[in-house]
Amino acid sequence: MRRSALRWIGGLRRWPAPWLLFLLGAFLFVESAWQVFFAPTDLLRYQCYALVFWFGSPALRWLPAQQCAFLSLQGAQAPFQVLPLEYPPLALVPFSLPLLVPPPYYTLTFALLMLVAAGLMLWLLYRFVSPQAALSGALLLIVGGGPILQVRYDLLPSLCVLVCLVAAQRQRWALAYLALASGTLLKLYPLLGLPALFLAEQQHLRAGEPSAHKITGWRWRHLLLFVAAVVMVSALFALLNPEGALLGPLRYFGQRPPQIESLAASLLWLSGLIGISLPPQLLFSYGSLNLISPLAPAVSLFLTVLLCLGLLLTLWLQYKGTFDLWESMLSLLLLLIVTGKVFSPQYLLWVIPLVASSGLSRSSASQARLWLLTWLAIGLLTSIIYVFYYSHLADPASAPQIAPRLPGFFAIILLRNGLVLAVTLGRFGLALRRAL
Repeated sequence: MRRSALRWIGGLRRWPAPWLLFLLGAFLFVESAWQVFFAPTDLLRYQCYALVFWFGSPALRWLPAQQCAFLSLQGAQAPFQVLPLEYPPLALVPFSLPLLVPPPYYTLTFALLMLVAAGLMLWLLYRFVSPQAALSGALLLIVGGGPILQVRYDLLPSLCVLVCLVAAQRQRWALAYLALASGTLLKLYPLLGLPALFLAEQQHLRAGEPSAHKITGWRWRHLLLFVAAVVMVSALFALLNPEGALLGPLRYFGQRPPQIESLAASLLWLSGLIGISLPPQLLFSYGSLNLISPLAPAVSLFLTVLLCLGLLLTLWLQYKGTFDLWESMLSLLLLLIVTGKVFSPQYLLWVIPLVASSGLSRSSASQARLWLLTWLAIGLLTSIIYVFYYSHLADPASAPQIAPRLPGFFAIILLRNGLVLAVTLGRFGLALRRAL
């Protein structure tokens, strides 16, 4: 008996990651269960979008009366007409899968699907990066994504980006471009990584073919495959609803003001606090709490310019060999989060698999620990904001009045955004030092 116990303990020591990943996955489900059963939030919107798309507005009678009031439908709607306002049309696929079970089990089914996605993400990190990356990813999911990962679908585009990077690492370029196209059709943001993927492919080609430095030697067919996939799927939905498929999401994001958790909103709040401008006003619109200020257009323009400059700098660092594709993708996503008008808690899910795996190969052990601890702090602050503060802001009518009275609310957001900005600038600073 003692020998068998020692052999079992020895097996655990040789294979710590699978056991720990299983335990962490179980803890992850328990952690977010309260969201699924007691505060499903956006899951109810997903259910409305899926039902009204497949069955038309008459199907909404299967749900509680006020659940789908946000749709603001004008008259009866036929099937295949109403598309998600704030999401790309392909998001209807994950929204629709839980419709295969009875409506009362929609939220539980969706949560289980996202837990499977989280498990697949960790398995990819374990199989193709390292066991340490998988364990770091699991810790980051628990600390930063646990309260929300099962009630949002952001794990799916994040998983697509990870598949893209793993496929590119193995020179499976067609799969890499199709995975990135799938992520773009689900959430739009992976489109920002297309130039980095294209450059990585050309660099791989240049390593084997002397003529690849010329534009005539570039490999274009995989880029065209990406374009064809995105255009064909978008065109299919455009046939059903041209304005909703093409203009709806772009207009939605273009017109919305800075969301309260964004860096732009933190700068506006700070400018009002120190007297540079009048204190910004709070307004609940576009499904979130936003800030209104005369400085908002100038701040948004400034951050947009920074995004464009950061994109060019990232590609230059990748061209010089300072960044590999993984590092470029993470840098681009961090730039998008830092400079965007929205920083919802689920945005951390976009970068967690890359944070767990990127840039550590060139770092010392102390730098790797500092990197992980910093991101654990970012995740913890994000979870605090979501769990302890958003619970007081559930009512859209009273949220603008309650938010300023919540102790430390804006300060914690500013601290979290400052940490994200610091790690973003730090990455570029270290990379520039290596490149110059």
